[in-house]
Amino acid sequence: MDGEGSIFQIRRARKSDMQVLLQLIAAIFPSARRRTKPGDIFLLAERGSVPVGFCHMRLDEEKKRCYIAGLGVLAHYREHGIGRRLMYEAVLFADKMGVETTTLKVRALNTASKLYLDFGFFERRAGDTLTLVRKKPS
Repeated sequence: MDGEGSIFQIRRARKSDMQVLLQLIAAIFPSARRRTKPGDIFLLAERGSVPVGFCHMRLDEEKKRCYIAGLGVLAHYREHGIGRRLMYEAVLFADKMGVETTTLKVRALNTASKLYLDFGFFERRAGDTLTLVRKKPS
């Protein structure tokens, strides 16, 4: 990683982070509907103490499936490996929890879809939206 993006950390968000986290999500995805449920898991990327990115995950009750409901990085901090690191930590977390299938949805033209393919996701196209699926490695 290069200079500016190399000084960041990824951690699991705490309840006390929720207000800042929701503001971060609104800044990255201003038109998105924000839906959270009890038990949702958030990873927070920070540069120093400044939140710069997030990953929102939802496990089913049996913890067999994980849905990545959102992943984003503030525009100024993109292209520094933060999104890749968030995805790495999300996949690692899912694997440690014993999740069998992880899915996410992304617009077909979103350049981030290439990143997801690097992590073992495969495509299922539905119009302008791709559903990407990853099976737990054997």
